[in-house]
Amino acid sequence: MKVIDKIRPGVVEWNRVEKNPNTPFKVGINCQVAFDAMTKGLNIKAVGIGASDIQQGNKKLILALIWQLMRVHYLQIIGNKTDKDLIDWGNSVKGNENRQIKGFKDPNLKDGIYLINLTAAIEPRIIDWDIVNQDPNADDDAKALNAKYAISIARKLGAIIFMVWEDVLELNSKMMTIFISTIYELYQEAQQK
Repeated sequence: MKVIDKIRPGVVEWNRVEKNPNTPFKVGINCQVAFDAMTKGLNIKAVGIGASDIQQGNKKLILALIWQLMRVHYLQIIGNKTDKDLIDWGNSVKGNENRQIKGFKDPNLKDGIYLINLTAAIEPRIIDWDIVNQDPNADDDAKALNAKYAISIARKLGAIIFMVWEDVLELNSKMMTIFISTIYELYQEAQQK
């Protein structure tokens, strides 16, 4: 419900939420509130899915809802921006001058440093460069730590992050697009303050 409210504030009916869901009935109420917020507030299509599927932990159906949440969030962020606009912005960020990317599957994304530089564009003091492995020949373990750090910093900055660190190492272009879009949105908000 917190993610849904962050995507579109006001769609979650917080007065219906059970603050201490210590019985299956109360958990069911919260699942129904979340489901209603997605289907009625965000207009997510949930054919064959109900609140009981969330309560029962049906991974496949929950994942279908999460993908739609991601899609709503991405479209909200991207607005009329193109992928090229996002890539041009990312390439212009300090620290990425020598790490230019051509797309969201570019190998320069794999070590996580490009993403860390994007978060540093919002608040440079948040990065502890001593724990970032900047070795161009870093192994997968070091790249994984950088990816985890980039995601952690993005969350601290207030980003809604749907990806996991494996998405960075695997160059999952959909997740990279959403991550960079989210950081871009935070950057724009920071510039307006």
